[in-house]
Amino acid sequence: MTRPDDTVAAASMGGSILGAYASLYILLFLAGAEMYLVAPLLPALSEDFQVAVTAAASLVTAYVLVQALLGPLLGLAYPHLGARRLIIGGALVFALGNLISASTGDFGVLLAGRACAGLGIAMAGPAIWTYIAYTAPDGVRGTAIGFGMGSFAFGQVAGVPIGAFVAAAAGWHASFGVLAIATASTLPLSWKSLHDVTPRIRDSGQWRSLTFPWASPSVRRTLFATFLFHAANLGAYTYLAEIMHARYGLATFQLGFIGMLSGVGMFLGSNIGGSIGDRLRRRGFAESWLLPAWSLILLATMAVALLGFSLWVALAGVLLWFVAAGAFDTNQQTLISTLASGFTSVALAWNLSILYSAAAFGVWIMGVAENRPANVLIAGLSLASLATFGSMIAAWLLYAEGKRRA
Repeated sequence: MTRPDDTVAAASMGGSILGAYASLYILLFLAGAEMYLVAPLLPALSEDFQVAVTAAASLVTAYVLVQALLGPLLGLAYPHLGARRLIIGGALVFALGNLISASTGDFGVLLAGRACAGLGIAMAGPAIWTYIAYTAPDGVRGTAIGFGMGSFAFGQVAGVPIGAFVAAAAGWHASFGVLAIATASTLPLSWKSLHDVTPRIRDSGQWRSLTFPWASPSVRRTLFATFLFHAANLGAYTYLAEIMHARYGLATFQLGFIGMLSGVGMFLGSNIGGSIGDRLRRRGFAESWLLPAWSLILLATMAVALLGFSLWVALAGVLLWFVAAGAFDTNQQTLISTLASGFTSVALAWNLSILYSAAAFGVWIMGVAENRPANVLIAGLSLASLATFGSMIAAWLLYAEGKRRA
């Protein structure tokens, strides 16, 4: 594989990971804001367009489905186009999608704008994660990925509440407009920071390399556990604002604080997971042992948040719920990059595709019944239980394979 300039590697080893990957972390921040922007706006969008909440939730599906379908194909482009072209191009398409969403009053065009934004992330997202996985020194790879996950989460901390507040003050169009302007403003920094990097790697760019991740039993099992985890996590979160609005009478701007709380949890969990994962690898263990623990915590805290004991208990559950989600994402992403040596770009693209497919599946299955709180609770806890069981089996089998090779 081709490494970045020695100065970048040295900066990372010296503790300047934030400086080495600053432009990428900013883009991940904006992608995080986009990912959950619609959730607190669902009641307002439903009322404005005179559509059901489940129809408004299709805006989430449009955004994630494009990434799920096209991510692996675009992962093949990394060896040919490199990080710089894919990331800059993806950011431009992402900004365009938000500009379309901000300037329309037609629901169909809004759906198209969300799909365009999803295409931008499908281009840039796998390239960002592959670049970090290949260029971060092994001893701090989990920390570098954790900062990326934390940046994504920090987008929820700042982006989602700001989006909700802007929508309350100036309408939901303005929320998408802010993201479009912010993304465009990052392009000069991204262009400059990636200018001197040669992001060529040895992964095969041929069509047959699309199947490489599925030919590896350890990668395949990890991707399956990821699907179950995020079908529960992202599916339930999409409807969380609606449930909190109906149960506690929270206004749109108050629902923004739910996004802030989830973002704080993701930020904390991402960095906790990265630090713990690095320590485990230095002692010869794999991150796979952490995934069942985070899945079990998701199961417990989701139950607390959705059962409706009281508002404050629910909020505490949401915070811990997303600590587990952030830690799971960091450890799982690092594990995939370790297991998929030689086809990392395609494996990470499939990883994002699975994540977004899981989100679309979770949104669908939790919206099939009219009794939303009960449906989300039953489906969410069932999927989280399967994720716990599946990741436990995956960790044990990976450990057994390692013992046999030794």
